[in-house]
Amino acid sequence: MRNITIMQLEAKALRISCLVRVKAISVVLFLSLTTHSWTQTSEGEIKHQLDTIVNRKGFRNYKDTATLNAVAHYIENEFKMHTGNVRRKSYVANGMTYHNIITNIGDASKPLLVIGAHYDVCGQQKGADDNGTGVVGLLQLVKQLKAYEGDYYLEFVAYTLEEPPYYNTPAMGSYKHAESLHRNSVDVYGMICLEMLGYFSDAKKSQDYPIGLLKMIYGGKGNYITLVRKLNKGKMVRRFSRRFKSSREVRTKRFTAPKFLTGVDFSDHRSYWSFGYSALMITDTAFYRNHHYHENTDVVETIDFKRMAKVIDAVVISIQKL
Repeated sequence: MRNITIMQLEAKALRISCLVRVKAISVVLFLSLTTHSWTQTSEGEIKHQLDTIVNRKGFRNYKDTATLNAVAHYIENEFKMHTGNVRRKSYVANGMTYHNIITNIGDASKPLLVIGAHYDVCGQQKGADDNGTGVVGLLQLVKQLKAYEGDYYLEFVAYTLEEPPYYNTPAMGSYKHAESLHRNSVDVYGMICLEMLGYFSDAKKSQDYPIGLLKMIYGGKGNYITLVRKLNKGKMVRRFSRRFKSSREVRTKRFTAPKFLTGVDFSDHRSYWSFGYSALMITDTAFYRNHHYHENTDVVETIDFKRMAKVIDAVVISIQKL
């Protein structure tokens, strides 16, 4: 048998150790790339975008069309940075002209997947969470999905007139859009509504519900994002919800309830339900958690940008995997 010196043993052990480390690093890199290849939301960037939308002299409500149109113009320009197919769909309500801002990504021959958020506010308030965060989410999705080549034709819509006095009327921007799709017999796979994405709290008793019993099921802390679905939710909602939850980017709870339960249909997804489309709302639960809702205290300083960024990342991942 060949004699093995202590130095040779040490050298062999060192080579084995290095090999193990290289393999371990390779595994970590592989998991990182496969798990987070689509997650790239910058907290600094989304804060800047929210500041730009929210902190203006006027208020983007139905009366202040100058401010509302200025925000619409900003959204258009942000869309144009990433796509070449940006357009306005204008209509008249009570003698005044309002605009939905729309862009598309992908193959127009495929079924349509709508992603939308309203950019107007209720009254004279900044509307940082409601719904500046949803609009910023929309801008980020257009940016991050600009090279999308999946199974659906993506249509991103910034809606006007979601808030009172036009809420729950045919003058809602989302109703106009959904009605147009139905009238033109468009093959719609479903709709994703981004409604208030940035308010979270780890405090006890920070989360309320339409029925007190639900606190025993979902908990008393407002530290999660919610996927709100109706009972007959449809294929798109089921598939998207599974992928969103499995992304594990952010604590997520799925809430399925009849439409008559207060809050379940309180945004633009209701317009698509009206025409039989599969649709859901992604939300921090609005007034059930955020007590700045429809108040002048709904400002940028109340937003949790870290968790908001994770919500956007989860949406990107889920759309890519549909």
